[in-house]
Amino acid sequence: MKAKTVTASLIGILATAAAVGANAQNAPIEFRVVAAKGNPSGCVSLDASLSRVHTITLAGDKAMLKSSGGINDTLKQTAPMVYKTRFGLGGVNLDVVADASKSPRTLEVTEASRGCHWNAVAP
Repeated sequence: MKAKTVTASLIGILATAAAVGANAQNAPIEFRVVAAKGNPSGCVSLDASLSRVHTITLAGDKAMLKSSGGINDTLKQTAPMVYKTRFGLGGVNLDVVADASKSPRTLEVTEASRGCHWNAVAP
């Protein structure tokens, strides 16, 4: 009887841990993106759209990016818990990398031709 109780308890603990992990995967991660110091003046036109809260929601091998500035895109997983995308904003191509594999989690936005860089850290 004791073995059945221990086994049932262990199964309950494992099920709870799995549920917590699944919920963490779907929990939105909020980032406040800010321009890097020393950004060239040509980057300022993008600050209004990028300097807002961006929310990343992980979903398996993809992540959904949404912002109040109208940025909505799907990022693809490139490494465990690292997601990337490239999208156009105001005639400029931006590379976005969300790294949820480390603590603190990070979001980086870059524009290579002008040398623009924005980043954020989430707790």
